[in-house]
Amino acid sequence: MYSNMTNNFLTYDRQHRLTDDDPDIYNRYKNFLMFVGLDANEAELEVAYFMNAVFDTLD
Repeated sequence: MYSNMTNNFLTYDRQHRLTDDDPDIYNRYKNFLMFVGLDANEAELEVAYFMNAVFDTLD
């Protein structure tokens, strides 16, 4: 349903979640994308695509 990058992030996030992490999954995803090399604008766009996919599943 999601891109490979999103699936990898979700797997990583479930396995390595810390108690002091940001509770907002979208911010964590953006930080992950910036860590792997996207700039802030590209990361925000990818997060928007991810949010759109999540909201589509709620319909």
